[in-house]
Amino acid sequence: MNFRSRPPQQQPSLAPRRITFEGGAPRLVVDELIPSVERPLQAELQQLERFSALMAAQGWPAHVSRMAYDRIYAGERFAFAKRVGWGELPELARQLLACWRVGQSA
Repeated sequence: MNFRSRPPQQQPSLAPRRITFEGGAPRLVVDELIPSVERPLQAELQQLERFSALMAAQGWPAHVSRMAYDRIYAGERFAFAKRVGWGELPELARQLLACWRVGQSA
């Protein structure tokens, strides 16, 4: 089966969402609550958000919070993107795989 034979469907990015505080305006949450050095996957949140957006643009899901804490899921998503992605995605996937491997040896 050739994955490139079908045009990908645009998927929504699974990056941070807008939240509303009581008595306040909606805000977008983008702060890292746990620094990258303390997470199982030691990658910056901005890299994971960019990866998720690129994956969504090519028709594949990638959950930011799940990648940050689920090493198996993150490794699968990065390997998949490196193998079948195009444009900026494969290079970003290589960088994130390097972060994934460093955390794996620790």
